[in-house]
Amino acid sequence: IDLGIPIWIHASANMSPQIPMDYGHPTFIDKVAVQFPQLKIIAGHAGWPWVTEMVAVAWRHPHVYLDISGIRHKYMGLPNTGWGPLLHYGNSVIQDKILFGTAWPLLPLDRAVQEVKELPLKEHVLAKWLGENAKRLLGL
Repeated sequence: IDLGIPIWIHASANMSPQIPMDYGHPTFIDKVAVQFPQLKIIAGHAGWPWVTEMVAVAWRHPHVYLDISGIRHKYMGLPNTGWGPLLHYGNSVIQDKILFGTAWPLLPLDRAVQEVKELPLKEHVLAKWLGENAKRLLGL
């Protein structure tokens, strides 16, 4: 907090069979956000499979952001994948809180950017997701 540096917290399913999956549940991000309202928090992977809950946490806390790293962005635009709430609210009330990220080196950067550009986002929202939000968060 003193340095103004955001922290990144894993907020998604953990694929390790040795660790309980719910450690990445948005409820834990919410508890940290309540206790540390000045701490800038980036919730990694946007909370999938708990996307609706993660959207609610980001909506209620001005200092919580969501990144869309570690996933294939093309799946976000497909029906019944669980990403619908992120696209809906990320195109409106939390449009200033979504940060682009990749699954590099598994997916080349240019391909990841292209997949985000193909999502059903408003043009000005797309610009925010692809960099403007990160610049503002990081003070660049």
